Amino acid sequence: MPLAFIGARLVSHGITVIFDATANRRVYRNFARSLIPRFIEVAVECPLELAMQRDYKGTYQRGQRGESSTVPGLQDPYESPLDPELRLDTTRISAKEAARKVVNLVTTKHMICAK
Repeated sequence: MPLAFIGARLVSHGITVIFDATANRRVYRNFARSLIPRFIEVAVECPLELAMQRDYKGTYQRGQRGESSTVPGLQDPYESPLDPELRLDTTRISAKEAARKVVNLVTTKHMICAK
């Protein structure tokens, strides 16, 4: 939750913030939404098996070996967003297309709110 506090401070100074964080529980995301005006939730959807295949950092391997006890989807539950502003199915779109959609949404939402 420290990220939410930092994000709220930056936004209060006019800085657009994008968090690349799991936020595996809805309560964490709802807390961030309560602090940050114009909060945008993006659900990056990927089946667990595919996420494990794409895991270049070895996070899931460490979780499976018991070296980490808080890996979302393994030891720690993941609560999917109920109503995100954007859903990205990574089995159907490329990382480049997903990034374009995020940038487009952030730019559009920011411009609408700035008027």
